[in-house]
Amino acid sequence: MATLSKILVLCVGFALSCNLWAQSQLTDCKKQSELDSIISETERHFGWNDDAYSAKIAKDKWQSGEAKLLLQGGIAPVVYVGQEQFTRKFGVDYEDFGCMAYCSDRQMSEYNTVIMDYLTANYGSEWRKYVRKDVPGVDKYGTEAFKGMKYGENGVATITLPVIYIALGKAVEQSDKDEIVIKELIGCTSSTSLEFLYRGNEYYIPLSLSCDSDIEVTPAENELIEVTIRVFNPKVFHYSKRTIPYPYCIVESINLLR
Repeated sequence: MATLSKILVLCVGFALSCNLWAQSQLTDCKKQSELDSIISETERHFGWNDDAYSAKIAKDKWQSGEAKLLLQGGIAPVVYVGQEQFTRKFGVDYEDFGCMAYCSDRQMSEYNTVIMDYLTANYGSEWRKYVRKDVPGVDKYGTEAFKGMKYGENGVATITLPVIYIALGKAVEQSDKDEIVIKELIGCTSSTSLEFLYRGNEYYIPLSLSCDSDIEVTPAENELIEVTIRVFNPKVFHYSKRTIPYPYCIVESINLLR
């Protein structure tokens, strides 16, 4: 049954790829609209409800002490050695969907990444010795967030990530040459950077909104927030590899998910 579901997902994915290839001449907005439509239809077909497993829901579950890592174990769920010890030690259980998942694999991975970042923020890396290796998202945990970015024709990419807030601090000073390039990019020199944890790695990224005004509400330490980040292609904007961060990016907005 689980194998059949995976085959169906692969078929839908192949159809999606073909459809997007055929739409290659459309504008970015039309492409995104087409993609959203196909994803919506796929979710309807499989009975998925990704909204029920959003980053905000993961935050609420952690704060209420009901955090679980999601997985799809198949028709006969298996209890792994050390599973109960993991739950006792870190207060996080598992939710096994069995042969039919209630959300997409992508959403399971994103949801689990939030829970894993909470674990890292509170327990360091010790939990990784005990966690089940078949949990979606574990295989990518620890990988860099900005590698292999797909930039638009203007050389800019925008991504939204659920991250664990660590602190606000003074922005890193750049070389005179890079500072000129950066000022042309964002219209000012950012004075404040946001330090956060994502996928097990810490990042220190300038705030574009600090150019205009102070942050009205400061997140609590180790609070999950959502950040929208603009990333600039170094091959297009020609800043040096000494620029921090590299590739250069700025936090456009912060959603406290409250």
